[in-house]
Amino acid sequence: MKAKFVVPFTAAIVLLFSFATGLHAQHVTHDDNGPPAKSVTLTAKNFQFDPTIIHIKAGQKVRLYVTAPDSTLGLRINPFPDGATNATPPGLYFVFGEDCWKLRKGETLPIDVVGDTPGTYTYTCCKGCGKEHKSMKGQLIVDP
Repeated sequence: MKAKFVVPFTAAIVLLFSFATGLHAQHVTHDDNGPPAKSVTLTAKNFQFDPTIIHIKAGQKVRLYVTAPDSTLGLRINPFPDGATNATPPGLYFVFGEDCWKLRKGETLPIDVVGDTPGTYTYTCCKGCGKEHKSMKGQLIVDP
């Protein structure tokens, strides 16, 4: 009976290790601790983001300074490129990973992001902020 348990358990450990190693290999290395190569100010106001399109270079660490001068709302940057399938790994990495950053009225929030994979990544408001909430969209484009 002991052998029946040991063989499947060993196989599961080997598969888990192989899977974890494969995930690590897909991630492009970058310096999360170094200073950003570029800074961009992103403003959320009147149900719009400004700018609506941000370009960064692949592998480049960028600091977004996000502000919402007239109301409290949220920002979600999709880490998967537009049109991604279930098998697509994330192409954006955040130094302090969050799903939805809360932007308090009048405050500026720094968000560090690295674009590892070229593509277009959509950002949206992730807090119900009013009747035109769903119109708040923008694109972060990672260029090769």
